[in-house]
Amino acid sequence: MKFGRGDAYLLLTVIIWGNTFPTAKYVLGVIPPNVYASTRYLLAAVTLMLVLAWRDGLRLPRRQDLLPLIGFGLLGITLMQLLWTNALSLTAASKGAILVAVSPIWAMLISTLRGQRPSIPAWAGILISFGGVFLVINNSITAITVGGGSLLGDLLFLTVAFCWACYSVFAPPYLARLGALYLSAWSMLFGAIALSPAMLFGIADIDWSVVTPLHWAGFLFTAIFAGALGYLFWYEGIARLGVARSVVYSYLIPVFALLSAVSFLGEHVSAIQLAGAAIVIGGLALTRISTTKT
Repeated sequence: MKFGRGDAYLLLTVIIWGNTFPTAKYVLGVIPPNVYASTRYLLAAVTLMLVLAWRDGLRLPRRQDLLPLIGFGLLGITLMQLLWTNALSLTAASKGAILVAVSPIWAMLISTLRGQRPSIPAWAGILISFGGVFLVINNSITAITVGGGSLLGDLLFLTVAFCWACYSVFAPPYLARLGALYLSAWSMLFGAIALSPAMLFGIADIDWSVVTPLHWAGFLFTAIFAGALGYLFWYEGIARLGVARSVVYSYLIPVFALLSAVSFLGEHVSAIQLAGAAIVIGGLALTRISTTKT
């Protein structure tokens, strides 16, 4: 298995997104979910459009590409981010991380229905990684300890995972033709515009006196790095490796979320959680080796 540029893009993305869960949870303590989602992605869209203008110039989408770009924006930004931020406000961040981590299973099921048959070792790697993710979050091999949050929040996170799987599975043909930056920038702009009215639901309730510089720093991190650059790097990785070898990287997000909580919040990591992290990486390697580019 050769670790290439596509792997590097995906690894960087999951490190960023792993840190997003605790950071966003902190910001949501002072900013309502709908306001946070809409303003965050408006800034992310502007950032990507500026990068696109700097690198390639601003080319308007062609007529045949307009509807797909709008569709990706509505699915991956408008719908998914509304669900994600509201789910995170209702459910524990650690629990949300494991629920979102089922997206590779959704992606494999969707790919199978579309006639793409992953190998048995690839499926085994995905299931092994999921077991490792659960072990990391559950922190026990004798009892179910994952708790916190509401059933509605859990269901919203499972829907987020499905949306993200669709986003990853259907993007590759457009990535090949349009490029990761162009697709990311325009779809995010359309999605952010559609999402922007959501800021009206809650902006009047914000107590600006409790919003600290650390909250603003968290907001900027989740907007520019997790929002703009995260989507761009994810698309770059998929373009190079294909869906099957890319989506399994999602399993590393809860691992990095846990490491982030340890580093910045002082949480303890047990031997069971370290073993779970090793299982995640092992399953990732198995899937990565046993799949070919889709």
